[in-house]
Amino acid sequence: MKKVVITGGRGFIGTYLTKRFEETGYKVLIVSREPGNVSWKPIDLTEAFEDAEIVINLAGKSINCRHTPANKKAILDSRTDTTIWIGNAILACKNSPKLWVNGSACGIYKSSFDHAMTETEAELGDDFLAGVVRQWEKAFFGFSMQNTRKIALRTSVVLGKNGGALKPLVWLSRIGLGGKQADGNQIFSWIHIEDYFRILQFVIANNALEGIINCTSPEPLNNKSFMYSLRKTVRAHVGIPAPKMGIYLGAKLIGMEPELILNSSYVIPKRLLDAGFKFTYPVIEKALDDLLI
Repeated sequence: MKKVVITGGRGFIGTYLTKRFEETGYKVLIVSREPGNVSWKPIDLTEAFEDAEIVINLAGKSINCRHTPANKKAILDSRTDTTIWIGNAILACKNSPKLWVNGSACGIYKSSFDHAMTETEAELGDDFLAGVVRQWEKAFFGFSMQNTRKIALRTSVVLGKNGGALKPLVWLSRIGLGGKQADGNQIFSWIHIEDYFRILQFVIANNALEGIINCTSPEPLNNKSFMYSLRKTVRAHVGIPAPKMGIYLGAKLIGMEPELILNSSYVIPKRLLDAGFKFTYPVIEKALDDLLI
C-alpha cells in the first residue's frame, strides 16, 4: 500500500485529503501534536517519511487573525521551522519520499486587478504575507535532494463544505448581508477542494513537474460576481453590501485583517493547464452548486 504523510493534517484541508487518499487506496499518516499521530520528533518524522509516495506539508498558524507582532512571528515561524524540520528528516531517510509538496500561497503575488499572475509572469508583493511566503519558499528550496522531487504549491482560497472561507460567507448571505465587499472589484482566486486533491494526484503521476505551481481555478472572478453567484446558489434575494469602512470595523471586531478581504488576487494556474490538467470545477457556479446544493 502506497503511503501518504500529511503534516499539519488535522485541519480543514488535511481532513479532506486524508479521506480522499484513503478512498483511493493509500495509507495516510498524520503528523500532529495531537496524541495518536506521528510526532514532530526528528526520529519519528524520518520513520514516517521512509518509502512514502508523497509528503504534504500543510503546517502553519492560520493567517485569519490580527497581525500583531506576536501573531506575525508565529505565522512565519510555524511555516519556516516545520519546513526545515521536514527537510532535515527527509535527508535522514534511507529510502526518501518520491515527492515533497510544501504548502505555499498566492499571497506572494502583488495585489492586481487587471494583470494575471502566473508562475513565470508575475510581480511579487511587498506586504507582510508576501514576505512570509518568500521566506517559506526560501526555506523549502534551500534543500538539495537527489531522490525527492519538490513542489511548492501556491494555493489560493480553498472552497469546501465543512470549513474554510466559504462557511462564514454562506452565513452572511443567508441573513441578507451577502452583498459586495467594498467596491467589489477586487479579484477572487479560489480552488474547489476536490480539485486541490486531484492536483496532488496529478503531480504525483507527472514526474516532470517540480518547482513552483499555482493551485487555483483557471477562472478567477471579482468579489461582486462571486457574492452574486453565492447569493444565487443559496437563494438569498437580498444582499446588503459592506462598505470599506464597515469591513475595517468588522474585521477588528472578529479579530482578522481587512486586507484578507480587500486585496485583489488575480492568479492563473498556467503550469497545470500547460501540463494538461483538467479541472472538474473550473467555474464558480459549478463549484458552488456542488458544495451548497
